[in-house]
Amino acid sequence: MVNQSSLSEQHSPKPSDSIPGIVHHILGAKTNEVIDRCLLSWRDQLGNDFEFNIWDDSKLSEFIFRYYRFAYDAFINARNHAEAADIGRYLVVYHFGGYYVDWDVELLDKQGFIYLSFKYPTGYMLCDPCNQTLASEYFCASAGDPYLLNLSLDIAQLYQSRERENLFTPSYSGPFRMRDSLAKHPNTNMKSIPVKEVFAYDYSEIRNPPSGEITAPLLHYWLHTWIS
Repeated sequence: MVNQSSLSEQHSPKPSDSIPGIVHHILGAKTNEVIDRCLLSWRDQLGNDFEFNIWDDSKLSEFIFRYYRFAYDAFINARNHAEAADIGRYLVVYHFGGYYVDWDVELLDKQGFIYLSFKYPTGYMLCDPCNQTLASEYFCASAGDPYLLNLSLDIAQLYQSRERENLFTPSYSGPFRMRDSLAKHPNTNMKSIPVKEVFAYDYSEIRNPPSGEITAPLLHYWLHTWIS
């Protein structure tokens, strides 16, 4: 059982009312041309207006061990990079606030991206209308949003109870876990908005994109590099 009372002995982020200008990327072992273009798009367009935090497994391990010991065993014993990165991303954004962005998400339109920050000033998540799952590949929040901590606690509990072994990664730590944990812990300042308000294409369209002008600010390629 996760000892929630022990959290009081750890760092508690100071809640804020707005999303700080921080972009968090978690990097795997090897990039490719598409990933390099995506990562560069954020720096090229946001420049000095935003801070960029680049996380790898070593940096995440030190961070989680120091501040969120309850999740450390689940992190270091992840079955694949996606599970480790899922745990890391929820805690990083809970701790610092800001934007979590997968490395295969490209920024197409800075002004459209900034507009969303004004429209949803305390954060937002992308909801797939087909199954109400939430996109773990991109979300944003102010520091200290309670949902992100409760989501991380749920994952740690699934690991400790060994229920993880009966779950595939998306249900254990990814989009289905985000959905199910939100149903259990609805206290959040993050709004759930349609995925295509932010992404040019949804998952069903990315391999055969429809014709027409792209108006959304982001493009997610869904490369699934964690599988390999």
